[in-house]
Amino acid sequence: MKPTKILFLIALFSFSFISESSAQFKRYGGKKKPQKMGDFIRPLNNTGWYFAPGITLTPKLNFFKFENEGINAAGLFSSNLKQQSKVGAYFEVGRYRLLSTKGILSYIDYGLSYKFFRAGQTYDLSPNNDSYIQEYKSHSAGLHFNANNVLAVNKNFFFQNTLGVNADYLFSQKLTTDDPTNYVLSYQEDPSKIWAQLHYKFGLGFRITKMWYMIPSVEIPILNGWKWEDGRSTFGAFNSRYRPVIISIRFTWLTQPDCPKVWDNDSSTTNGGGL
Repeated sequence: MKPTKILFLIALFSFSFISESSAQFKRYGGKKKPQKMGDFIRPLNNTGWYFAPGITLTPKLNFFKFENEGINAAGLFSSNLKQQSKVGAYFEVGRYRLLSTKGILSYIDYGLSYKFFRAGQTYDLSPNNDSYIQEYKSHSAGLHFNANNVLAVNKNFFFQNTLGVNADYLFSQKLTTDDPTNYVLSYQEDPSKIWAQLHYKFGLGFRITKMWYMIPSVEIPILNGWKWEDGRSTFGAFNSRYRPVIISIRFTWLTQPDCPKVWDNDSSTTNGGGL
């Protein structure tokens, strides 16, 4: 399935869920308001686990101007250079900690991830106008930490904005070409094997069972820390730059304490926490 179709299905599912919630509210004459997320969350444990399968993409989204055509090498001149965004795989697992249902920082999470990125480019070389293909593949393992803000509609649906950091080690990286000329001796960038980035993620949260939630999300980097590339958040391969995009569906489950929490009017007590 193409990435655009996946995004369309996520948007369609979100619209259907919101429409159904609104219809149910009107069906009852607006008298029965849905339970707020805070009332639902407070009696539960503050920590738990999550996992998220997903896909990776490498579209051409360069916020800074990048010249990638017209590079000469021994009398050869490239033209009609086209970047190719390809689909890879993604998986993450980790822990979360709930902090507040009213503050800006709703919860934090941290964990491990696996990323498989694929990309490519095609170009023509004069004077013979032959066409060639180059491909890039990498497998990486990494750590991530996220600070999340939740805008809850009710206990069944919420919007999530996330700012986080990730550090990844590319334990396998392969660049291939079918170009037999010495054009490949011209500028051909190899991505760094260590990535450290600041990233942003937007997600939609859905309650799917009594204690399970799923959060379809789209994540993009907003700044490269390592290697530093003058404020860029893309990575270079061959004569092109690609933006690593991650589309994932996080599944997380809440748990109940063995003994019900006791609440009082003092928010500083340990039984009330910050929720």
